[in-house]
Amino acid sequence: MTYEEIIKNKEILEYYKRGCVILDALGFTDHSTVHTKLVAGRAADLLKAFDHGQDVIELAKIAGFMHDIGNAINRNHHAEYGAYHRRQNRCAKEPCS
Repeated sequence: MTYEEIIKNKEILEYYKRGCVILDALGFTDHSTVHTKLVAGRAADLLKAFDHGQDVIELAKIAGFMHDIGNAINRNHHAEYGAYHRRQNRCAKEPCS
C-alpha cells in the first residue's frame, strides 16, 4: 500500500479512532491522524533535506503515520502491537517469512 492509500484506509482509521478514545480517557495528548500525518510529513522533510530517494521517503511517511496504531490495543508496548498488527495484516494477504 502507498502512503496515500494508507491514510484513507477505513480499517486503519478505525484503529486510530479507538486508540484516541483510550488515550483521551488516560489523559494523553493528541494521538489522532492529525498527529501521525504531522510525524509523516516531518520524516519526509528530513529525508528530502538529506537527498534520500522517493522510495525511502515513502516508507518513512508510512512509518510516521503508522507509528501509534498500537494504541488501540494497549498504550504499553504500543509500537510492538502496531508492528505485529501490520505484519499479521500483510501476511494474511501474501506469504511472509
